[in-house]
Amino acid sequence: MDIKELNEFYYQLQTRCNSLMLGLRHRILETEYGWYNGHYYKNEEGEYERADYPIPVITVKGLCDIEINLDSVSVTSKRNRLDTMDYSFSKLAGVPFEVFSIEQYLDGDYYAPGMSMEDFRENMRKSQEEELGFSFQFDKDVDKDEMYGFVKLLSREGFYY
Repeated sequence: MDIKELNEFYYQLQTRCNSLMLGLRHRILETEYGWYNGHYYKNEEGEYERADYPIPVITVKGLCDIEINLDSVSVTSKRNRLDTMDYSFSKLAGVPFEVFSIEQYLDGDYYAPGMSMEDFRENMRKSQEEELGFSFQFDKDVDKDEMYGFVKLLSREGFYY
């Protein structure tokens, strides 16, 4: 990859970040952003791999991180495990998500797409953790208004960061 390609690559990430920041910041949410490396993603085999290149991450203080990836946007937040045991997830329908251990986040998931909700609830019952990590997945071109609506939904539904 030459410098021109690298600049185009990062320009696209920065442009997407700017758009999402605009949709959040102008609505009285306290936000900040930076470029961070060392994030993890799942490879084709479903295993976590570390990425060393930096990506923009928007922090909505007290609520979530929004990671602008190459091919998607992910929103990471937390929720109390006991409060989640009976949560219906109906308001989050249509948004793919995974639930992971805060303490051992690379050692398997509490919930991954394709898993039954009963298996998810059983995994939560076996856990001793107070909090669960949530990662919600969006298309790379998610609209700033859609993201704002989702962030507000997380706030109303008891998510935090």
